[in-house]
Amino acid sequence: MKRQNNSLLRETRPHGNSFFPFMLYDMISDTSFEERIGCHWHEEIELLVITKGEAFIHLNDEVYPVKENSICIIPSNHLHLMTCKIGKSLDFFAIVFHPDFIRGIGDDGIWKKYLTPFLSGNAACRVIQPKPIGTWEGELLQGLQQIRDIFHAKEYAYELFIKIRLLEAFYLLVQHAVPAPGAGENMSDHHVVLIKSVMEYLRQHYDNDITLAGLEKEFGISREHLCRLFKAITHMTPFAYLNYYRINQSVDFLTHSDDSISAIAIKSGFNNISYYNRTFQKYMHMTPSAFRKSQCEK
Repeated sequence: MKRQNNSLLRETRPHGNSFFPFMLYDMISDTSFEERIGCHWHEEIELLVITKGEAFIHLNDEVYPVKENSICIIPSNHLHLMTCKIGKSLDFFAIVFHPDFIRGIGDDGIWKKYLTPFLSGNAACRVIQPKPIGTWEGELLQGLQQIRDIFHAKEYAYELFIKIRLLEAFYLLVQHAVPAPGAGENMSDHHVVLIKSVMEYLRQHYDNDITLAGLEKEFGISREHLCRLFKAITHMTPFAYLNYYRINQSVDFLTHSDDSISAIAIKSGFNNISYYNRTFQKYMHMTPSAFRKSQCEK
């Protein structure tokens, strides 16, 4: 997946609109990166289907191998990312929609009885591995592929077809893949909330001098434990995440301002221009000057 000029924490791009809060993305990922989906979360539910290749999807603090026709269930507000060996092809499509799209108006008893328990807690994050046609897994995959086809065709009443197929998909999931009662209530939920708070703090203070000692004091947790949790959940160290976010911010400054590169480095939280240049080239595969020039030529 190409690097986006947006947050790695909470995805900010809209997925559809208030009348049709649904979007489908077909992705051919960038083979030059190990990380094909950066660590992020969003309010929408996501159903991700691998169409080519093998990878690992990281859902909160669990890691699952995925391959062609694997289905990844990602409920609202759950951290996730996907990695693949550099040089290996990985393609997928993602169905992303707000829960309101399939939830009734007002006090929806059906939602409360069936979908709230299924979509609650870490246990809701799961991977459905490929199974042949005739199994419920095969039927689920076929339904998601139909959603993809009808979304691209956009024939009359396609929105209704998509809503029906999504409800059928969740019927299959609730019937066959409901987590055991209380399965989502474990210590890892607390860890995920903590790391989300750390990531939010890094985003809000990216232009300040941030240290492990400062994070330790801010969150009341030892720096060693914090680093272990952060790496386990995000697949990055706190400072790798911070640098990545700072580079994303500097990309916006380079694109939308006339500030000098040294001024942008400082605004982005880098006190050393040489380190900024090296870090920018690591993530963007070009220098800040070359990136700015490429934007001017568009």
